[in-house]
Amino acid sequence: MRADPTDRVLARIDGMREEMVAALAEAVAIRSVNPAYPDQDYDDLVGGETEVSRLLARLYRQAGAETELFGEVPGRDNVVGVVRGRGGGRSLILNGHVDVVPADDAARWSHDPFTAFVDETHVWGRGTADMKGGLVAQAFAALALAGTGTRLRGDLVLQGVVGEENLEHRLGTSAVLIRGFTADGAIIGEPTGVDRPLAVMPATPGVLIVHITVTGRSAHASMRSRMRSLAAAGEPAGEHAAEAVAASVIDDSAAPVAASAIDAALRIHDALRRLEAEWFDSRTDPLFEKGQFTIGLNVVDGAAHGSRSVAFIPDRTTLEYAVFYPPATGVSEIRSEIARTVREIVRQDPWLRANPPRIDWPMHYPGGRTDRDHPLCRTVRAARERAALGTPFAGPGDVLPFPSATDLTWFTAAGIPAVGLGPGAQAMAHAVDERCAIDELVGAAKAYALAAVAWCGVA
Repeated sequence: MRADPTDRVLARIDGMREEMVAALAEAVAIRSVNPAYPDQDYDDLVGGETEVSRLLARLYRQAGAETELFGEVPGRDNVVGVVRGRGGGRSLILNGHVDVVPADDAARWSHDPFTAFVDETHVWGRGTADMKGGLVAQAFAALALAGTGTRLRGDLVLQGVVGEENLEHRLGTSAVLIRGFTADGAIIGEPTGVDRPLAVMPATPGVLIVHITVTGRSAHASMRSRMRSLAAAGEPAGEHAAEAVAASVIDDSAAPVAASAIDAALRIHDALRRLEAEWFDSRTDPLFEKGQFTIGLNVVDGAAHGSRSVAFIPDRTTLEYAVFYPPATGVSEIRSEIARTVREIVRQDPWLRANPPRIDWPMHYPGGRTDRDHPLCRTVRAARERAALGTPFAGPGDVLPFPSATDLTWFTAAGIPAVGLGPGAQAMAHAVDERCAIDELVGAAKAYALAAVAWCGVA
């Protein structure tokens, strides 16, 4: 009986455990903080991403890949390595991002975030989980295939991209795809550990940022009681009478002299909370748990005359929402539903009718999905299960969605089925004392290699 060629590949990966840890430590030492990330010094940080790409290029070349570095802007190079197959098989992309988020709170870390600390079980440092660990595991999967003489039929395309942490896909994944580095399937190496390590994640929600700005008219804070009493007197009786605190104080000529922008904004927010509750049943996707699509108010900014004083009734308020919606739903439908909800409150409120709020949509990141029964998803699930044999996380891998935006979106938008699988717990992403389990690093490398063999075929 012919021996299974993957047995040698898996043994090879086990034998490269220390090399993988050393490569990850080398990558962590490169301060590849996204230079465009908020509140960062661009000139001080630019170039770090390129240094990680060069490290990966070295590993890709050792695996026999044709390697190219290129960027859309100076100092921010992507890297692609293509291991050519013999032909007749499907191609596969292994993708990850080289940039990391800042570690400006370094004093809270147990170790220097940019000097990897290695103990018996984990590698500690910024980017170990999100997601230099995934990139290193992908590179070592290719090295193990090459080192055992395992020649694939289809091409294996290794991608390290910039910009993901600041949603700059046009500099990273989209730029790589536009350059022609596509394939028949893709695995994104983001950390996918939730309840158990190495979940398979075939979907990511759409993300929409909404700002609603409400104007009011300021007066001394002592006028609030008069504002409330006059507002209640001027509103028809009914369920909304007690909510009419956003209405104005009226002088003898019926001209408004004060209106609380915060009160008016909170009436809008109450309506959006009711809409969010309706989404539990009306906005669903079989890959997501019910209730996973939300309208979250995460920033409230309101005051009078640009001050923070409580001595005045506020004349401006901005509500900033992060909206997560089903990947198969068009963003125009979501925008329309939110705008319609706001318009209904405006219709009921005298002040808002005369002073309509402004709705802005400053950021949108579409969702993406691959069916859990798609051949790629089945292939990766089987690879993950075999890779985990004999480990604490043995057994079938969980199939879960990504909780937020990832580059999976841009693969599915290009017609490339894609799933996520990578070492590290999602709770470690962007966290103080970020770390990645070494067993997961090795397990991910095995899963990538096994998936490549099954998907691309062996010559």
